[in-house]
Amino acid sequence: MIKAVELYCGIGGFAKACEDLDIEVTHAYDQNDAAISTYNANHTNTATKFNLEKFDANYLDSINVDFLWMSPPCQPYTRKGVQKDIEDSRSNSFLGVLNALSLCKIPPTHIGLENVEAFKDSQARKLLLKTLKSRDYYISETLLCPSELGVPNRRMRYYLCASLKPLKPIEKPFTCKELNQFINEPNEPFLIPEDKLEKFKDGFRILNRNDKKAYTTCFTSSYSKSWMHSGAYLTCLEGVRLFEPNEIASLMGFEDEFIFPKELTKRQCYKLIGNSLSVFALKSILSQFDI
Repeated sequence: MIKAVELYCGIGGFAKACEDLDIEVTHAYDQNDAAISTYNANHTNTATKFNLEKFDANYLDSINVDFLWMSPPCQPYTRKGVQKDIEDSRSNSFLGVLNALSLCKIPPTHIGLENVEAFKDSQARKLLLKTLKSRDYYISETLLCPSELGVPNRRMRYYLCASLKPLKPIEKPFTCKELNQFINEPNEPFLIPEDKLEKFKDGFRILNRNDKKAYTTCFTSSYSKSWMHSGAYLTCLEGVRLFEPNEIASLMGFEDEFIFPKELTKRQCYKLIGNSLSVFALKSILSQFDI
């Protein structure tokens, strides 16, 4: 069994993708209390709060893991942000991780990373590649969207795989799923207010759950806070509603058993799932590792 550390673990997309693999997540770290409580409500291993700016070479050597997975903050690279890249303070912890990888005595056999598509053009990526090449890793970079796997959700992301062993060709199993398979009509739908619907309706992506060709656009962490360009909406008997957090989680590969802690607000749930990753896509990405 390969031991792994999940950095910036969020709600545990990597841990979920590893459930059918010989990978045991022995350490999971985040700084967000809501993310940690959600992670711990759904996984047998425990996530803990840890400032990753303190993640150095000595600490990496001490935890003795074979696989390092990370989904560092995307805000420095997203096209909707200010794009300060490595000059953004939110990149500091990631730069620290790269330094740890440069200086550790025994580097992890496998390394993986997920981020927004724009990461591919960043200075952070260049530093990442330089670090990995200095330690003789095999490297594979992939842009992958769940829709390529038959999932009705657009969420293009950058993925990197690095290993001290040769990497295998990626597997992209295609299972055609329809939107209706992910929908559970809520008793109290979260409706778009009539004034917002009238103002922005031409820019909204409004779907019918029974449309076999319907697909959702990328759900972001601002869904329910920002009406435009943050995700899709659904028609219902009462009008037009937002997708429920559990529906979005299902679209991203978290199964029906997945729960959000009761103490979290719906806004917190939307933010957490918007910051997570597609388990469907990640399972495909992990097929490249010799595990």
